[in-house]
Amino acid sequence: MSASPRYAFGDFVLEPSQQRVRRRDGSALSLTPRLFDALVLLVENAGKLLDKDALMRALWPGLVVEDNSLSQVISGLRRALGDDSQDSRYIQTVPRRGFRFIAAVTELADPPAPERLPSAAIDSTSQAESTVRSVSNKRRLALVASVVMGFAGIGGWWVSRRASSVDTATPLSTLAVLPFKPLASDARDELLEVGMADSLIARLSTVPGLVVRSIGSVRRYGGAEQDPLHAARELDVAWIVDGSLQRRGDQLRVTARLLRAADGAATWSGSFDEKFTGVFDVQDAISGRVARVLAPRLEVFAGTRQPLTEIGGTRNTDAYQLYLAASRHAQQMRAESLRKSFELYHQALDIDPGYALAWVGLAETHRRTLFGADGLPSGVFGPAHAAVERALAIVPNLAEARAERAFKLYWFDYDWPGAEREFRASLAINPNVATAHFGLATLLLNQDRPDEGFAQMRTARELDPMSPVLNTLEAAYLHEAGRRDEARARLNRALDIAPTFWLAHCTLGLVHLADKQPDQAIAEMRRAVELADGTSRPSALLAVYLAHQGQSDEARKILNQLLAQERTRYLPPSSLATVYAALGDVEPALDALDRAFLTRDTRLTFMKDDPRLDSLRKEPRFVALLHKMKLDRFGPGFAPL
Repeated sequence: MSASPRYAFGDFVLEPSQQRVRRRDGSALSLTPRLFDALVLLVENAGKLLDKDALMRALWPGLVVEDNSLSQVISGLRRALGDDSQDSRYIQTVPRRGFRFIAAVTELADPPAPERLPSAAIDSTSQAESTVRSVSNKRRLALVASVVMGFAGIGGWWVSRRASSVDTATPLSTLAVLPFKPLASDARDELLEVGMADSLIARLSTVPGLVVRSIGSVRRYGGAEQDPLHAARELDVAWIVDGSLQRRGDQLRVTARLLRAADGAATWSGSFDEKFTGVFDVQDAISGRVARVLAPRLEVFAGTRQPLTEIGGTRNTDAYQLYLAASRHAQQMRAESLRKSFELYHQALDIDPGYALAWVGLAETHRRTLFGADGLPSGVFGPAHAAVERALAIVPNLAEARAERAFKLYWFDYDWPGAEREFRASLAINPNVATAHFGLATLLLNQDRPDEGFAQMRTARELDPMSPVLNTLEAAYLHEAGRRDEARARLNRALDIAPTFWLAHCTLGLVHLADKQPDQAIAEMRRAVELADGTSRPSALLAVYLAHQGQSDEARKILNQLLAQERTRYLPPSSLATVYAALGDVEPALDALDRAFLTRDTRLTFMKDDPRLDSLRKEPRFVALLHKMKLDRFGPGFAPL
């Protein structure tokens, strides 16, 4: 029996049967299932123009998608391959028609070696030529015909190819768990509907090889009218768990099913009738069954299920519902909602002090006040650290707690190596923790490691694709890196998700400035000030860009307002420093930065690369502060807003 084909091109080897792409040094290239499918399609038709409509039918069979979806897939592939749309080595854009894979591709006859790939395995001019054949001479006539003759059969061919892969060992291992639908609209329990999803996500996230979208990304798909296949398309997953529930008194009826996103087929379904106190047993049963169904398709599978307490959960239904409500309030990142979140987490922990995930949630809510409510860093990280240590005393290797510990090392202790070790330790335990990917991404982008930094940022956003924060911050970093088209696409997504998110409007202002549209830019900044609740940052940014546009009188008026606020509450000195710098007040700006260091101002971690501080860079006090923080050991990086 012949081995499955493998394809060599440039610095890569593509192994479709293993759902894997490897670099010359043997390391794996991380691709989402959609990006991988697109790459296989392009490589197997190397040299041929693939029509845009046919590509969309092939990659989203049976679904209606916009051109922008295909553009994002191609952009994602180019980023992963290190390609350049202007001077492409791999993927050529044919305007208004489609795309062509232009790199030389060879089909490798021998199976891959277990160790590192030798350079000769990829070099098409080496001795390997005797064991490889050109893909263009090898492809079967039926496939060539389907590509050349208008792609009439390409959609069906690709659907068939995907279906056959699902039935074998292809690890299509991306999954989303949707909020459960109410069986009766007059007896809804919205917290329980989201809670079923949240608990299943927590359980399934610990299964090796399974990538599970976060609760934040699926929360919007609640309600009786949800369409699971539409959700699968937006979340870019191969599998969907959806279900329904009805609670009457202490009786709970739950149904659940596992759907294959490619065709909507249900590969498992089950129903449960329990007392409400047995909800955790129902969740155990559903998560265990889903994991067993997906086991043949995962790279690794742990046959034994972790007890709920080992992933930080509770078996107290009252504590559980308080936790769900607290988490929902924390997501909004507004001062009042954060205060409510604190109250609810404390109530949950009063009931069950052993609820490790509630301790982590409390710590995360403290951290969110840094940007949502001008939290005093010592007042944030003191109680946050205590909460994290309580969680780790209960579950010593709780990944979410390790991520929160890393944020303290990073944003308060200014311990760059320690923070990186802790973020990576969190991801080694559970690679589905989006906050760990995000924290590591910002650290790497600050340290002149952009390739890995943007990869980590992209992974964080893919795990939580409906997060306006992650979409906006990725857009801000892409903008700073000069990748303007990608930044706009990501920012548009953030505004689609949360049209009133102040940070997105600030970022949109920067985009308008880069486009030489100052009036629109200032208008967006003013809109951000109106939308903010509890944070002074948008006012400071507005003052900065008013000063840059020559409107110094209004900028100074805003500065005086901020100084008045500082007399009654904590206001991050780094924000004042940026306004002073924009107005040309060098000494007050440097004084503010010194105060920022004394208060452990979180935004000081980005001072090395903050363009709003450019006028201070040659000042001896600025240079000394960089040295004190040990930031001068790193090359140029990127800073968020």
